[in-house]
Amino acid sequence: MSGKLFWGRTGLLVAILGGLLLVQLSLGWQKPVAADTAVSAPITNNSSGSALLCQYGVNAIISPITLVDLGALRAGWYLDYRAQANPLKPNNIEYVLTVRLTQTGPDSYIYSLNSSNNDIQVVADGNPGAIWLIGNEPDRRDWQDDVEPAVYAKAYHDLYLAIKAADPSARIYAGTIVQPTPLRLLYLDLVLQSYLERYGMSMPVDGWSIHNFILNEVSCDYDPGNCWGAEIPPGIDAPYGDLVDIDENDSITRFQDRIIAFRQWMRARGYRDVPLTVSEYGVLMPADFGFPPSRVNDFKTNTFNFMNTAADLALGYPADNNRLVQTWSWYSTGNPGDPYNGYLFQQSGSSWVLSAMGIHYANHTAVIPEKIDFYPAKIFADPAFSQGEPVTVTLNTQIANSGNLATATGPVVVRFYDGDPQGGGVQIGADQTVTLAGCGRVAVVQVLWPNVPPGAHVVYVVVDEDGDFAEVNEANNIASQTILVATERTFLPVISRPLLVGQ
Repeated sequence: MSGKLFWGRTGLLVAILGGLLLVQLSLGWQKPVAADTAVSAPITNNSSGSALLCQYGVNAIISPITLVDLGALRAGWYLDYRAQANPLKPNNIEYVLTVRLTQTGPDSYIYSLNSSNNDIQVVADGNPGAIWLIGNEPDRRDWQDDVEPAVYAKAYHDLYLAIKAADPSARIYAGTIVQPTPLRLLYLDLVLQSYLERYGMSMPVDGWSIHNFILNEVSCDYDPGNCWGAEIPPGIDAPYGDLVDIDENDSITRFQDRIIAFRQWMRARGYRDVPLTVSEYGVLMPADFGFPPSRVNDFKTNTFNFMNTAADLALGYPADNNRLVQTWSWYSTGNPGDPYNGYLFQQSGSSWVLSAMGIHYANHTAVIPEKIDFYPAKIFADPAFSQGEPVTVTLNTQIANSGNLATATGPVVVRFYDGDPQGGGVQIGADQTVTLAGCGRVAVVQVLWPNVPPGAHVVYVVVDEDGDFAEVNEANNIASQTILVATERTFLPVISRPLLVGQ
């Protein structure tokens, strides 16, 4: 069926068919917010017991989440656009928190965590070490958070400090833009520039979060009849951005190109060494616009395969074998009244069962083998200087697990050596152990090395299995780095300049 679908500022989902205007639903771009109470009885958990996969997530619209069997999907994480203090975690699934933002003035904002508690300390206490997404589509005018770049920079700064004070192990992710197009990368450049100008430092980021829908970018003020999709980001005055045909809503080429472009953007701005999550994506166009489940499933297969395998030695995350994307989340579990496609569950009487798209998701993940891969991703030392005498050096290594399990595995034994251990190298310090989940999770192991003479020293780090498991790659379990104990210091002037938009 041919037609045109758009979400304009009126919040109307409109189909134009042969000149006939059909108003189907008054929801707009805003995702339906599920109630906090159950609307139907939970289904029996029929998951196979297979280990959960850390890459695969789902955007949870059905509430409570236990109404659906996420175990059947092997999904390792979910988000529900809130930051709950005591989230449900069926099958020990990971819960990712979302802090919602609202701009209240030219330089002011408020934030919200959930419907009952807005206390960061309380929420942090219930989610130690969790991922916090700051904002949800702050680059989306009128719907979602709708925050100008300078205000987002301020909100991110304040919330980063507050969350880290409440939980130093929390992982704070920035961004969560609708799609990584040039206009929206400009929006993020304006955020970074505002942060630098206001706080005199680069924005600290533990990870970047993006959505990757394939949507039109047209100003509703300029062209109200064609502004379906993502509109123009707040704080940017432009009539057009990326122009997209509705039939491209499942374009794997555009999807891939945008991921690569965002990783290039990350590298150019000094963020290559942090993970990237695609925290929401899917096919929004309904079946009667030419997107039946079979077509949605093809897109799902193509994107899953791409994100599972795409890697680049110059762009990817070093702690995840240089993969471009670490984790991703499919939109969505589904919900009564939700007009968008891609729903993984549907109601059958009083229960929720897998839809054709949910069965496809489950079949895809069911055959993925469990993978564990520990290795030393980085070796470094605290600066050490000597006036000719031996000194004590603090050695560090970043141990990574690029496997695919959502739960922590191990332990592995980590050893430091002065020289090649296979050629007579001497161990430095004692054995240490590490357990980690996959998808590029890291842990820093440290050891003191006393009586080190001045000069260059080649330090090796070896990771050995110490559990009932096998790694998929034994070849990367040893790494080396030259460490210098210097006898002279060179002082250079510090020259800095603001980050220019577009750099």
